[in-house]
Amino acid sequence: MAFIDGIKARVADVRERRPFVDHLVRMVEHYGSVNGNALAAAVTYFAFLSFFPILALAFAVFGQITKVYADAQDTLLDAANSVLPGIIGGDNGVSLDSLQSAAPGIFSVGILLTLYSGLGWLSGMRQALTSAFEEPEREQPNFVMGKLRDILALLTLGSVLVLSVAVSGVATALLSPILDALRLGPVAGVFLTVLAIALGLAANTLLFFAFFRLLVAPDIPSRSLWSGALLGAVVFELLKQASTFLLRSTSNSEAFQAFGIALILLVWINYFSRVVVYSAAFAYTSPEARAVVEARRVVDQAVEGPQIDLAAAAAVVPSTALSPSASPASPKAAFAAGAASMLGLVALLRRRR
Repeated sequence: MAFIDGIKARVADVRERRPFVDHLVRMVEHYGSVNGNALAAAVTYFAFLSFFPILALAFAVFGQITKVYADAQDTLLDAANSVLPGIIGGDNGVSLDSLQSAAPGIFSVGILLTLYSGLGWLSGMRQALTSAFEEPEREQPNFVMGKLRDILALLTLGSVLVLSVAVSGVATALLSPILDALRLGPVAGVFLTVLAIALGLAANTLLFFAFFRLLVAPDIPSRSLWSGALLGAVVFELLKQASTFLLRSTSNSEAFQAFGIALILLVWINYFSRVVVYSAAFAYTSPEARAVVEARRVVDQAVEGPQIDLAAAAAVVPSTALSPSASPASPKAAFAAGAASMLGLVALLRRRR
């Protein structure tokens, strides 16, 4: 018992001296309090069912864009692999030829049916983030307006992802000949690697921030959301590197041969969903966000206090205390008059709310 108490005291001391450690501990505690693993599991279910319809729809749309921009599908493939490395194309990934051949049929089968089956992921992610940010349940739009909202969110998120990949590709293409002309040798390779990592982190940070703002729009400072998005981007980049290694090391395993790419995809989506919920918990437990949440809680408790009978409160105030021409009121009368005024102010605030 003394040993455990000593560990707790040491942890408390570290948390007091290291604000970042305290922030991380609060993040983990909040993740557990909202049952983050269950939230991520629910998102994984919807995302796994939505993955192939959304991907087929994306290739169908970009197949039309290819008529104007020849490299459109290559950009889409790079964007998809920036989120799901090694999942599409290659020896062990989803067949690119199958996606491209099935994509034109999307328009004949029905784009609305594909969207309906593919937008469940956004609904699951919205519910998970609503729980992570402890946002109150808002009035939901009707079915049609809800799907239109999800379509706009999906288009925005996809545009952010594709645009970030395009910007990274253009920057690399522009700098490569310049560095070659300067004959910097190995330094040029290191610089391009660092640049690619920096651009990838910036793109991931923007993507996570877009998740928070488009799906939930929590009532906490933007600085807190950016900090959570940055943490999510860093962990997400590490996760991508780990997944690339796992794909290479498990490509010849019996489990991989039995379940194929579906096993890797399912595990990947689950860990990605956990990263999103963890980053939301990190944003929610930042000092600025906690100050806002605590202030809002105090206001809610003050406004949503016990029911007040103003008539009964006014009855206890002597008429002499309320008359301007009356003699000076006694301390008791003055206190009663002040109490009645405060009760009236609280009632007015409640009505406005």
